[in-house]
Amino acid sequence: MAATASEPAGDFTRRDFMKACAAASAVSVVGLVRRATAEAPKKGGTLRVGFYIEAATMDPHLSGSKVDRQIYHNIFEPLVTLDVKLGIKPGLAESWRQPDSKTLVFKLRRGVKFHDGTDFNAEAARFNFDRMKTEPKSVRKGEVASIDSVDVLDSYAIKLNLKRPDAALLATLTDRAGMMISPKVVQERGAELGRNARGAGTGPFEFVEWIKDDHLLIKRNESYWNKEGGPYLDRIRYRPIPDDTVKLQSLQAGEIDVIDYVQPRDVAAVKADRNVAVVDVPSLADFAYQLNHTRPPFNNKALRQALAHSLDLEQIVKGVWLNVGRPANGPIPPTSWAYDKSIAPIKRDLAKARAKLAEGGQSGGFTFTMTTNNLPINIQEAEVIQAQVREASITMKIKLVDAATLLSDGNSRNFDMISYQWSGRPDPDGNTYQFFRTTPGTSLNWSGISNPQIDSLLDRTREVSSQAERKKLYGELTRLLQDELPMVFIVHPVEPKAFSPRVQGYEPIPDGMMRFKDVWLR
Repeated sequence: MAATASEPAGDFTRRDFMKACAAASAVSVVGLVRRATAEAPKKGGTLRVGFYIEAATMDPHLSGSKVDRQIYHNIFEPLVTLDVKLGIKPGLAESWRQPDSKTLVFKLRRGVKFHDGTDFNAEAARFNFDRMKTEPKSVRKGEVASIDSVDVLDSYAIKLNLKRPDAALLATLTDRAGMMISPKVVQERGAELGRNARGAGTGPFEFVEWIKDDHLLIKRNESYWNKEGGPYLDRIRYRPIPDDTVKLQSLQAGEIDVIDYVQPRDVAAVKADRNVAVVDVPSLADFAYQLNHTRPPFNNKALRQALAHSLDLEQIVKGVWLNVGRPANGPIPPTSWAYDKSIAPIKRDLAKARAKLAEGGQSGGFTFTMTTNNLPINIQEAEVIQAQVREASITMKIKLVDAATLLSDGNSRNFDMISYQWSGRPDPDGNTYQFFRTTPGTSLNWSGISNPQIDSLLDRTREVSSQAERKKLYGELTRLLQDELPMVFIVHPVEPKAFSPRVQGYEPIPDGMMRFKDVWLR
């Protein structure tokens, strides 16, 4: 089962994940749709969703925010989608084939229109891939870097010509890199798309308005192409509520219907509340800290290792995360087929930490600054880490910033050590390649790591098609990352989501994204 506040996640395996997925689905069917046998889904109502921060942009090609993705999956649609077991199924592409290792052909769905009334077709798909590759501010460049060109075979078929084999590409296209935006909207609206996505998607809901610091509103797409099931809701209203206590109280008081993440400290109490339904979603996430290899002190490998051996991950996961997750051995979560349970997380060893300090020429210790989000759980974790490293004669200062500053500091490498909470991807490539590959344009390599052995391993994970061989390569990569330490890996969290009993029909997908197409309100 998925971890709860009273059930440690330390032995969370792939088999446990599949059980948890089944259990989560059971909660969806039995708990959230308890009376579905007596009631058919009905149209109507506004679903009110509480997020911890506001969205950053409504342009999927420029987005680096998890909150954005939560909204996108209801407005925009990718070529292929995920099921509850992370299997890949048709989306805007009704089928695909791979004639050889460097060619991927998609047959696109006919009769689909963007919300602005224009047709989704092969030319629109090619426009999107070209934009992701060439737009100067595109955050998707690294995800589609293996695509050399896109050919239009006919009005509803495209061929992706790859520079090299890419075993992860299909899974990558289940998210923002596969989402299609109306070319007309992009061309006419330009940068304004970031705040106004009206007409831009093909999904079950259409963008209506975004009132800064208040709400973002979407409405049912009455002309949605998929006639099976929903959309049933009239509207979905997303509201930023930074204070976790206020957000939870709003749910319990009936002022909102959904919160996307229950803080670990609240899990036990919320699960005891009969007026709230909780779904534990085993996640693909990786919560870590990037270390800056391009400047002191962490351009010194021995000092990076001293830091890693001064940390007690078990204590952090137990004391801060209240066992709603498990200690990380690297970037690949236990939910992934590529997770290697034979590799233990780095253990605390103060004697080894002191030896590494001496090896790094800082036997008396050193000082550095951690940059992290100004949120309660991040502050708590920072203070625990500060106390732990102090015992190894390492002094850590804490710099608290908002989400926008965190991204800015990371992108400009203006940090010594910086928090990075990655929501994860269904293929392990999404948790690794763009963080650790030297290739320019992989914008998430904030650490600046450049290691030929790591680069070679990452390239090979894309080139081989055998899942068993890829898993072996990812095991080698994890061991190398524990030695080189572009990041110190902390926790793979479970994502508890909470709902009003009015909410029916929610199907949890382990990527943590909340898709509301088939949700309805009692």
